[in-house]
Amino acid sequence: MAIQGREDLLRLLAVLPPPRRWGMQLNCYLDTPEGDFAARGASLRVRVTPDHARLTWKVRRDQRHGTFRAEEIEIPVPRDRAVRWVRCQEDLDLRAFPEFGPVRELAGARPLRVTLWSLTRRAICDTPFHVTIEVDETVFPDGFRDYEVEAEHDDPGLARQAIAHYGRLAGVRLRPQRQTKHARAFRHRGPRDFPIPEGDPAGCMPAGWESPEGWVVPGTDRGPEGAAGD
Repeated sequence: MAIQGREDLLRLLAVLPPPRRWGMQLNCYLDTPEGDFAARGASLRVRVTPDHARLTWKVRRDQRHGTFRAEEIEIPVPRDRAVRWVRCQEDLDLRAFPEFGPVRELAGARPLRVTLWSLTRRAICDTPFHVTIEVDETVFPDGFRDYEVEAEHDDPGLARQAIAHYGRLAGVRLRPQRQTKHARAFRHRGPRDFPIPEGDPAGCMPAGWESPEGWVVPGTDRGPEGAAGD
């Protein structure tokens, strides 16, 4: 669900259980020179955080009223290699990952390069609903910044119920998110290069991408530096 602005994001964080973890995520979307993945409504994402990396393939997407469904393959990958892939210092060889056979067939021998990216600052909160809620601030290459709350669960109705509960507690109006981060990254393309998240996973935005007023939850003195990680 989309959050109108940063003030509402902080109000939502103030009523959620304390974050189990704060995270910084660079999301790089790779494609062939001809854009074969995007043309099929699919995406190959390399996600890099300060302490790990993951490779994700999503296909057969569907979106209704803020609920997104997709077939997804995701595996952890060595972070140092992931950084070399997105920096074009090493080609991503999908033969090393048997799970990604269909992606390899589609890409063939063509090189895969970063075509889109976004940078997300995330608070991860476990709730009594047995639904983990994630609250995101995301910036894009053109400098645009947006806010949303999401939950991944096998029961979309329960996920929406949990999110709506905390929205009511915070007095925050939530609306269905109509676009994936991939689609928003396409809309907000820009000339700026992406930063590689480094250091403390609970740290602030990288230099040049700081949040306007830091990430301090109203009524507390806990910001990113003081939040407990898992």
